[in-house]
Amino acid sequence: MARAVLTSPTPSVRALLFFAAGGLLLSAGLTATAGWLRRSAFASRPTGSLLSMAARNTTRNPGRSITAISLVACACFVIVVVGAQRRGDLAAQLGTHPGTGGFAVVAEADVPIYGDLNDRGVRLDLGISGTDESSLAAARIYQLRVLPGEDVSCLNLYRPQRPRLLGIPDELVARGGFEFAQSLESANPWRLLQMDLGPDVVPAIADFNSAQWILHVGLGDEILVDSQDGRPLRLRLVALLDGSIFQSEILISEEAFERHFPDQSGYRFLLAEATSDQADEVVAALEAGLGDYGLDATLASERMAAFLEVENTYLSTFQSLGGLGFLLGSLGLGLLLLRNTLERRQELAVLQACGFARRRLRMLLFWETTILLLFGTALGGVTALITAIPHVGAHVPWGSLVVTLAAVLGAAAMSNALAVQLALHTPLLPALKGERA
Repeated sequence: MARAVLTSPTPSVRALLFFAAGGLLLSAGLTATAGWLRRSAFASRPTGSLLSMAARNTTRNPGRSITAISLVACACFVIVVVGAQRRGDLAAQLGTHPGTGGFAVVAEADVPIYGDLNDRGVRLDLGISGTDESSLAAARIYQLRVLPGEDVSCLNLYRPQRPRLLGIPDELVARGGFEFAQSLESANPWRLLQMDLGPDVVPAIADFNSAQWILHVGLGDEILVDSQDGRPLRLRLVALLDGSIFQSEILISEEAFERHFPDQSGYRFLLAEATSDQADEVVAALEAGLGDYGLDATLASERMAAFLEVENTYLSTFQSLGGLGFLLGSLGLGLLLLRNTLERRQELAVLQACGFARRRLRMLLFWETTILLLFGTALGGVTALITAIPHVGAHVPWGSLVVTLAAVLGAAAMSNALAVQLALHTPLLPALKGERA
């Protein structure tokens, strides 16, 4: 029995290591900040501006300051980490995503197609001619057999009981392509489909996400289906793709497909290799030439984007929760400001008696909390980016991240301004006289 090897860390392992590293780095940053605040609390230096005076005041109560910074930093960390996982517009990156395997077009037909579409004579017999025939002649088409069944991707809200199967031809096995999360030991994991595992056991390949989250199986596990004669057929997973256009199906070899499902003749699933300039022409040619077969063609990147859009929806939910946590952190800053103001009423009254206008006092209190807010945001954001960029690569969606952080920072700044207004609503001079306000 071949042993299982990891072609790369699985997505679950990568996510665990990623969050663990980020959490440790954030904890280290908060620990260093707490130490700095405690050391600065005992230093006495003259201050020359309102801003430096506000920065000095943030060290007066290190415990409260580090609590406020921690709340904001953790919330910002979640926002940036989750936002960095979002995928961009794959439809605009035709053929560049590894999940497309280098294919430009994916097509499915309702009626089986017979004959090799790479043969000009077959194309003419099917009624494809003119510019449509020329467009298809410039493409390399791979044809797959299909056993109808249930969608096993994230687009299906229910756990499938009878998954859809695709028969992979030898030409596609030899071609290779796609990235694998896990596989049995082999130079080309596709060749594992040609293994002999016994009369009622068929080697199979599935997408890692579909296997783990929809089918709840892993490498080496088996999926039971019924063969055409009604006998149980065990599909043993010998490899798992790392995010691909095959998230809706389970893949077996064409030879095993014909042996166990002989009545499913013809081809109903097509993959086409073409340049980015030719992709749209191939889509149009397939749909025009094979419209009688109920064929629906689409760009491979658009099919991949449909799967990733579901993932983005989940990420948006968690990013919203992070934004809510950020706002709660800013609310905590507002409460901290109110408490500090109540405890420092006599000090603020002395400043007002010495010539500080109420407007300058408002700015002083505002900057005290804003410095904590900005420091927590910077600490959480930088920590998240340091750990996120090696994990997600160069395709970080900076636009959405900047907009999200700007929105929550703006809301936090407004809440702080409101807290300052409430804190200085009552007169301060009675506190200087020792009276109750």
